[in-house]
Amino acid sequence: MNEVCRIGWMDMVRLQQENQIKKDSLLIAQIQQTDSRGKEGDALPYLLSMDAPITVIMYCCFFLLAYVLGNGKRHLLQRFKNFFHTKERSSLFDDRSGSDMRYTAALLLVSCILSGFCVYDYYSDCSPQLFQTVPHSILLSVYILSVILFLMVKRLLYQFINWIFFYRQKSTLWLEAYSDVIIWTGLLLFPIVLLIVYFDLMPHWAVIFVGCVFLIMKSLLLYKCIKNFFSHLYGLLHLIVYFCALEIVPDLLVWKGLSYMNDVLILNF
Repeated sequence: MNEVCRIGWMDMVRLQQENQIKKDSLLIAQIQQTDSRGKEGDALPYLLSMDAPITVIMYCCFFLLAYVLGNGKRHLLQRFKNFFHTKERSSLFDDRSGSDMRYTAALLLVSCILSGFCVYDYYSDCSPQLFQTVPHSILLSVYILSVILFLMVKRLLYQFINWIFFYRQKSTLWLEAYSDVIIWTGLLLFPIVLLIVYFDLMPHWAVIFVGCVFLIMKSLLLYKCIKNFFSHLYGLLHLIVYFCALEIVPDLLVWKGLSYMNDVLILNF
């Protein structure tokens, strides 16, 4: 009886070993057939602070602002005083050096970049399908170029309208004031963009802060428009028509155009 049990036990052990060998061979074959890269893990959530193009752009804006604020403080203060000082015409002594023009160009570029980034951040929250379809670097470039193109077209529109209805001196003063407002917009947007990128500012707070900057900008333009063109009460109706036609309507049109452009990008990618 004991001999029979011992033989039966040995047969069970041998069968178990054979089954284990078969399982191991099947597992080895399956591993060899599997892609050597292994199983694909879950993708990390998109973070602006981890995006290389965003980081490069923020560094560029920081260095440009540091350069201008470090070397052109007198130029900025003079432009600030000129904005709130009403002049009937440009002075012959208001000569600007080449460095002053460089400071202005650098600040205008920073303002365009930061404005384009604000548009980029807004659509990243409101249109996730767009950001899942189109590469982020292309979107950011498109928005920045759109802002630059919009400001250039708007400046040309100002020149044309003011050439028809106002004196050349007033038109020149208005264009200078318009550039000043764009520069100050960039200075105000920079800390907001830093909060968005590196401190994960909530989307609704970002919209509120950027909206406040937008209202400040429009208020300054309205103030300068009154001082420069419509200083008398009887020009109130003309003021409303002028400001709505050149400030409110173009902004609504460009916003509608950006929405249409987003749809085109989704279809093409």
